[in-house]
Amino acid sequence: MKEQIRVVVERGGKVTLSTEGVAGSKCVELTEFLERGLGDVVTRQKTRDFYRAARLTQRNHTHQGDIRT
Repeated sequence: MKEQIRVVVERGGKVTLSTEGVAGSKCVELTEFLERGLGDVVTRQKTRDFYRAARLTQRNHTHQGDIRT
């Protein structure tokens, strides 16, 4: 899936950013320039993809460590 940023601006001025096709903490890096330009981040919700990627990375690092031992 192609990486995408979705920006929703509500009538009251609230802006919501979401990403698609992005794994782990890369979503924060990807939207950082928008967050700086728009103002303070009030809340941040992490999706299952954020945590799933972290677990897979941790599992891969552990596995690589076993091979080297």
